[in-house]
Amino acid sequence: MGPRSPRANGGQNHHGLDSWRHEDSVGSAHHSEFRQPSPNPGFGGDPNNNFYQLHSSKSAVELSAYESVAPVAIVTILFFLWGFASGLLSVLNNRINSTIKNTEGALIGLHSAYYGGYFVGPLTFSGYIFRHYGFRITFIVGLVIYGVGCIVFWPCGVLQTYPGFIISNFISGLGVATIEVAANLFVAICGPPEHWEARLNLSQGAQAIGNVFAPILADKVIFRRDERSSNTEWLISVQWGYLGVAFFDFALALFFWYVPLPECKDADLTRVNRWRPARSLDEKSQKRLVGKKALLLIGVWAQFCYTGAQEIITVNGPNLINIFSPSYVNKTNTYLWSAEGLLAFGRLAGGVGMFYFPARWWYLIFASGCVITSTLLVGLQYTTTNAEAIIALRMLLQFFESILFPTIFAISLRGLSGRNVKWGASWQVLGVCGGAVWPPIYQAIRNRYEPNNSMGSRVAWVLVVVLFSVGPGLQAFLVNFKPSWRQKLDGLSKRKLRERYESDGTIGGRLDRVNDHVA
Repeated sequence: MGPRSPRANGGQNHHGLDSWRHEDSVGSAHHSEFRQPSPNPGFGGDPNNNFYQLHSSKSAVELSAYESVAPVAIVTILFFLWGFASGLLSVLNNRINSTIKNTEGALIGLHSAYYGGYFVGPLTFSGYIFRHYGFRITFIVGLVIYGVGCIVFWPCGVLQTYPGFIISNFISGLGVATIEVAANLFVAICGPPEHWEARLNLSQGAQAIGNVFAPILADKVIFRRDERSSNTEWLISVQWGYLGVAFFDFALALFFWYVPLPECKDADLTRVNRWRPARSLDEKSQKRLVGKKALLLIGVWAQFCYTGAQEIITVNGPNLINIFSPSYVNKTNTYLWSAEGLLAFGRLAGGVGMFYFPARWWYLIFASGCVITSTLLVGLQYTTTNAEAIIALRMLLQFFESILFPTIFAISLRGLSGRNVKWGASWQVLGVCGGAVWPPIYQAIRNRYEPNNSMGSRVAWVLVVVLFSVGPGLQAFLVNFKPSWRQKLDGLSKRKLRERYESDGTIGGRLDRVNDHVA
């Protein structure tokens, strides 16, 4: 078992590391005994192997860095899946739009339907299932719903009905939102709490990799279209691809039914802040509900703005190149794929960097990079016709976007405990519905300047700057320069953590486990 510290309020713990005093979901204090599980053989049958055993009774928050590798790797498969799925949906939506409607409004409608699922799911059935049945069941339900969304595409393709594609996208969004409610939190809390942001960025890197390969495979292999084929023949070939994705979802749901994963009860989540300074949990701040939830609420707003800006860039990225760099039209896909590759690289590099420097520093650097780069793009659109400069800034902007989503998610849950952590995760995923709200607003601003597309794009692009500034930019500034929020993110050093154990009488043979806890 991993080490157990006393209560974060500094109270004396006379039971050492074998018991933990915590508050239940309604706030009453009681004792909860945690017994050392009987040794079970690890991989290879070695009972001394500390690698996580799938039949272990440990909670997710009790796992060491080494023990968390196996369960986090399993859940990372889901990150890759929805990255690959979102990449396929982007390509497919473009093709469907060109086949059925061939208008930018119809394309934005398909995207908004997908992100509309993020508005409905998290605070209704998705959040309920997560809070009452845990991670594994939530994964299974999300995969099944997403598979149903893929199957619904089949009759829509036969009938070539635009409303049917809207429904298919919405159901798919519901499924992915359900998965995200549980998956992001699972990866964050599964292991040492000081590495929430680093773990989530690395796992989300798998999502970005899936998003890179999906458009390439879709364009070159899966949805490749012969110039001689009709729209109907092409849609039939796409149907088979989506049927394959649906069966893969169902197979993965069956896999999670049989593979046990560490769960985490509300009582376990009262200990997620055990590594932080006690003064950041003073009674005054605990009694102020608004102050206690302020970091979460700002995080939801940051997520809402960031996802909106991200989808504006995704949907209108080709237009930006076509309008200001017409000579590069034939290479548009290559530049967009390269930009997605930079996003994946930034997320992986940022995740590694967070093991060495505070996540809030990286957050401030990358959020500032988004604000500065998007501002320069506005200026360049007015002052230059240099296509290379505009394309380079567009790709650099995608790089700075990389760590924002996972970092916002993890940072915004700091300071919460107990059942509030799961509620906070649901609210964070709700913020992703910004992808359904802001692109139509961007399009409305742009259309005011038709038929002068270049002027419309210049003016509308200011919305991207505003979203990055008042969303991620604002939160990154506050968590770095507001002392009470900075305390929620900065943990104890190894030396101070050892001093706390010693002051509470938890010295002796178990003190060496402090090293494992902060590893």
